[in-house]
Amino acid sequence: MKRIILVFLMLISYLYCTDYINVHITTGDKHEELSNIKKIYFDGSNVKFELNNGYVDTESMDDIINITFGETPLGDQSLPVELVSFTAVQSGKNITLFWETASEVNNLGFDIERIHDGVNEWENIGFEEGNGSVSSSSEYCFCDKNIEKFHNIQYRLKQIDYDGSFEYSRAISVMVEEVILPDQFRLHNNYPNPFNPETTISYEIVKENITILKVYDILGNEVEVLVNQNQTPGRYNVKFNGSSLSSGVYFCKLESGNYSKLIKMLLVK
Repeated sequence: MKRIILVFLMLISYLYCTDYINVHITTGDKHEELSNIKKIYFDGSNVKFELNNGYVDTESMDDIINITFGETPLGDQSLPVELVSFTAVQSGKNITLFWETASEVNNLGFDIERIHDGVNEWENIGFEEGNGSVSSSSEYCFCDKNIEKFHNIQYRLKQIDYDGSFEYSRAISVMVEEVILPDQFRLHNNYPNPFNPETTISYEIVKENITILKVYDILGNEVEVLVNQNQTPGRYNVKFNGSSLSSGVYFCKLESGNYSKLIKMLLVK
């Protein structure tokens, strides 16, 4: 009995003086700070690591080689988010950034940072939430509005992991073109489409009018009013989030003056 108590006390003492748990798996090594872990438990054939922020990282017992504790993290510590593309498109007074990942592990999200002529430091202009851990590709977009006062702009992404680790993407440059007002009304197809759960709807108006942009379900029921206000001529981008909706076909309708157009959108969860 005394020997069991002594072993237990030695184990507790060891864990208190360590900082990391290292999980050696068949696909590579992962690590996590002990202070970030709320609970570790076995669920059937899986070991689950519940973090303080509510995220649960699951590993199959078949994939785990061993688990060790230490004062330093082991294994590959690069952030496991594979960024396959990062581009920028100007539309009037706005620049929309598009990027795609091939897969993600523990991805909290992306800070969007910008630097432009006359400024020597990068500034944070927004945040896009990541998809956590997914093995399939994911598409993102972010709109930087009212950039006509700039001439040369650079953008970069700061990908942030759940444990606070981060990594920067390459920077991309945009030479801002002179803003040319649209010559006709347009409602473009949403991007991405199909989408889950968010998509961007772009449109152009040529006359100042009350502009209404609404989303309807396949039965014609109004789902959400995205825009209902007076707008001046220009190009506009509006985000639509369908996280509270079920999968299916939805319609987006633009009305401005005598102009009216409808597009079809597909939400896939």
